[in-house]
Amino acid sequence: MKNNLLDREAAQSIIERVKNLKVDSNRMWGEMNATEMLYHCNLCNKQIFEEKRGAGTTTVKQYLLRILAIYIAPNFKKGIKSEERNDTKGKIDSSQFEEQKEAFIRLIDHFPNIKYELTLTHPAFGNISKDEWGVAAYKHMDHHLRQFSV
Repeated sequence: MKNNLLDREAAQSIIERVKNLKVDSNRMWGEMNATEMLYHCNLCNKQIFEEKRGAGTTTVKQYLLRILAIYIAPNFKKGIKSEERNDTKGKIDSSQFEEQKEAFIRLIDHFPNIKYELTLTHPAFGNISKDEWGVAAYKHMDHHLRQFSV
């Protein structure tokens, strides 16, 4: 079974990993520093919890990409650009690292407690289920933690 942040053990594994992240941790790829990465993840996770599905329908391309990314590929591909609203490069000071890390832990800890549907339309995968959101969010967090070797 795929790792899923809706599962308490999977969420806890991400929390334990982020505890090893330091403000000066070196990235293996990409442009964000550790604080910007945490801020990026926090923005994305808040959107998953709070935003509603758009009016559009899922395209065949989005459906196929979803199958590949969520069910087949072991990891998200490096170098994929984020939506502009989630681009945090240069938008937060490193002095806010601990605050962002605490927020990250709170948000990840919230996933297993979700009792409502997650209805945000994913920008690349279209309209996805709550369970698919759990897997996609896990892969997203794993991607960024691997980016910083934690």
